Amino acid sequence: MSGNTMIEDPGIPLVDRRNGKYSKYVEDDTFSQSSASTDLTPVSKYDNISYRLSQRKKYLFRRRVIVDVEFAMAMLGIILMIIDNELFIRDVYTKDSVVSVLIKVCISISTVLLLGLVCMYHVCGIKLFMTDNALEDWRLAVGPATIVKISLELVVCAIHPIPGNFTTTYYPASGEPREVPIDAILSILMMLRLYLVGKFMVMHSRMLTDTSTQSLGALNKVKIDATFVFKALMSTNPGTMLIAIMLLVFLVNSWAMRTCEVYYDPDQEHSSFRDALWLIVITFLTVGYGDIYPKSDCGRMISFGTGILGVGTTALLVAVLGQKLEQTRLEKYVHNFASRVQLDKQRKHAASDVIKNVIYLWKLRRRGGSSNKTRVHRHGKLLQAIQTMREAKSEKSIINESAIGPVEIHKAVNDVFDVVEDFSKEQNDLKERVSSLEGKLDGVDSKLDAIYAVVSRRH
Repeated sequence: MSGNTMIEDPGIPLVDRRNGKYSKYVEDDTFSQSSASTDLTPVSKYDNISYRLSQRKKYLFRRRVIVDVEFAMAMLGIILMIIDNELFIRDVYTKDSVVSVLIKVCISISTVLLLGLVCMYHVCGIKLFMTDNALEDWRLAVGPATIVKISLELVVCAIHPIPGNFTTTYYPASGEPREVPIDAILSILMMLRLYLVGKFMVMHSRMLTDTSTQSLGALNKVKIDATFVFKALMSTNPGTMLIAIMLLVFLVNSWAMRTCEVYYDPDQEHSSFRDALWLIVITFLTVGYGDIYPKSDCGRMISFGTGILGVGTTALLVAVLGQKLEQTRLEKYVHNFASRVQLDKQRKHAASDVIKNVIYLWKLRRRGGSSNKTRVHRHGKLLQAIQTMREAKSEKSIINESAIGPVEIHKAVNDVFDVVEDFSKEQNDLKERVSSLEGKLDGVDSKLDAIYAVVSRRH
């Protein structure tokens, strides 16, 4: 490998330029060595698979480091924001105090760093996309969807409480209008940064860091991203994922609800975190007892979002329960086998009852002295036994039809294929034997002709 110590990924096939792929696997990216004397056609640096693999590995590692620092900056800003709001709610200081301004300055610094990290993350993602698709120009890798995604993420990460005491006028349903700090809205919207928790988990997921998974995804045009990891986790650990989602919704929305209600109506009775948690729970579960309800417009919007999340999570819960309660293939086999055995017993008992009642009715007719009531009773039992026997037969046929699935069909097709293959082999053997017999007959015919010629010359 000309001194190259890089290990190539076994998941990527090594094909030459004749197949439309790569012409070499060393770091000489100027000319094709295989035809240096005749064909001096310059090739792209991405024709070198070792270069592509090394660049891809470098960008993946760099992106994971960027996400780690993003997560740290986002959590630092959220923690500082919560501390600032809790100290203000508990009347430790006002929004004009020096401590509050210093905390908000620290939040602003972390936000600026976070925005820079978001830009670096997307630049790294664009370079990774260019490496995977062998693109030389970055403009080919950036489309309208990418621009919208980057802009939306920057807007979400840029929201944070601004240093200073900026207020807005709030008009409650009853009472005089009051001046309310806009930190309430900005602090609640800052919680949108928690999406970085999902990004952090995705970047450290085994499915994303595993080389074989990445290689299989690249070869099969499957994008290994947050959606793929979320579906995989919902498939493997649905209960854990649902519990984590519900706990996160309860805690975040309860804090947001309590912050809204305290900022906009500090004199109301239900302004504790416990009451806010109860309000979020009954809204999430779509119960709505009516004992507690939000009074501010901000709280109503949070209740609306909580209700939508509750409906979506309930749908996921129903799907997970349906999947968990469904019998596996082996369980279906055992259940169908036990049901068929039970139906066979039931049918045999019903058949024996039919025979006994027919014999009893025949005896009653022979005697001729029995009452019509006894005959009608026995005749009813006979009809009931016949109906039971027919129902058992019908249920057994339904079970047999429902027991046929893709696995059974595949097995039947394989059996038919084996039979056809055996028949084809036997037919080929028969053809060979017939050909051999024809050859022997030709030999016998030639010998007989020779004998006939000899005999004819003698006579």
